[in-house]
Amino acid sequence: MTTTLFACGAGGDESPGNPEAGPQELESCAYVVAASTHMGSESWGSITFKNTGTNDIQNPQISFNVPSGVTCGEGPSGWTRLQGGTTCQYTSSSHLTIGVDTSYTFSYFTDSSTSFTATQVQVSAVRCASTADEKEGLTATQKTLAEALTRIWENNTPSLDVTLQAASHGALPYEAAMSEAKKWGLTTALSKAALYDAFIQHGEAGVRELLQRTHASLGVSGQAAPAVGPQGLSEDAWLRGFLEQRRDTLAADPEGRYAIDRVATYEKQRRRGNWELLTAVQNDVRARDCWNVAYPDSGFTVRKLNPDGSWSTPASYLYSCR
Repeated sequence: MTTTLFACGAGGDESPGNPEAGPQELESCAYVVAASTHMGSESWGSITFKNTGTNDIQNPQISFNVPSGVTCGEGPSGWTRLQGGTTCQYTSSSHLTIGVDTSYTFSYFTDSSTSFTATQVQVSAVRCASTADEKEGLTATQKTLAEALTRIWENNTPSLDVTLQAASHGALPYEAAMSEAKKWGLTTALSKAALYDAFIQHGEAGVRELLQRTHASLGVSGQAAPAVGPQGLSEDAWLRGFLEQRRDTLAADPEGRYAIDRVATYEKQRRRGNWELLTAVQNDVRARDCWNVAYPDSGFTVRKLNPDGSWSTPASYLYSCR
């Protein structure tokens, strides 16, 4: 189902300064931007996104960046508009609900006769995220990015139009991964995403074997939980050990060795300190780049995944683990 809104009716007044969230605190929603275009010949653009969260998005706020010098036009009836510098913000003041797995297209006018793509698209609302995910798992936005990354390994594309093909995909591996993360004291989005991806590829039995080997290599006595914190083990050391054990498991498998680059992207983010997945993730790295061993190339197409759920295929890149 696709809901289309054209921003051509009467709207609120433009105010100077930076856009504000309004009287109620807003939370970031889980979504994927499917399209963002502006037709210069007709001075209007549109942004299409899909609600990938576990709750409806109620009375959303949409903000995005336009080129310098561009002024955004009035919003539709029931919406207010603010613009601060190059950031345009539209807030729904009437009742509007975007259901789970529902696509929504927001169209807007500007004074620009030049085509461009709006960037830094952000969707927020008074209510849109799953509190259960945020307390003990990944936030809705982090989960969207983690699943998009896994789709690269499973389908060679992060697109939501395809499903995770492993037999263990879906809610069960996610719940199992978050349970294990909590058990062993893991708190960062990167560690949880790496563990979730391992459940998708190796299954529950395979992950439990990886965990045993990881803890043994790190000297965690008796498999006592949690491993991180009370036993003097940092999460950085844990994730490094876990990824090395997963790397070695794949390298020893005649078929799995051709998917070994899957582990390298998480290692690159560990080295970069992108613990909460707040900056873009790009899989422009191979296992050989991280560990200086002649591992075979996996051949995954390089994609850039943004924290807002959008993604692209870079025109150029250099393989590196830094």
